[in-house]
Amino acid sequence: MLVREGRRLGVEHMVVTHPMSSSVRMTVAQMQEAAKAGAFLELVYVPTLTKESINRKAQFSVSDVANTIRKVGPEFVILSTDMGQVGFPPPPEGMAAYIAELRAQGLTQRELDRMTKENPARLLGLPVL
Repeated sequence: MLVREGRRLGVEHMVVTHPMSSSVRMTVAQMQEAAKAGAFLELVYVPTLTKESINRKAQFSVSDVANTIRKVGPEFVILSTDMGQVGFPPPPEGMAAYIAELRAQGLTQRELDRMTKENPARLLGLPVL
């Protein structure tokens, strides 16, 4: 609903953050609709992690993320980590681990480059190299 209204009002750049997380819980169909309306979906790494020291369980798996990417399309996804929080590695280490796990799930380097470099550049209005 917000993405449709944003588009109606002329908003050109939109990001739906944490669409898979328990606070949002979008269905794949809703994510596809948001993507079709022009939004990027930000899929983050931290919700896939269990952290015993802070009694935190994973909300979903990296496999779930990979399957969602396949259904929505990498051209509509931005990857990030949400790292930098107490008890988690620094963001660069987290991103490297996230990318490695998604690669192990069968995503190609081309798809990963799209989600980590090209889509963020488009969102910010930067040239895509």
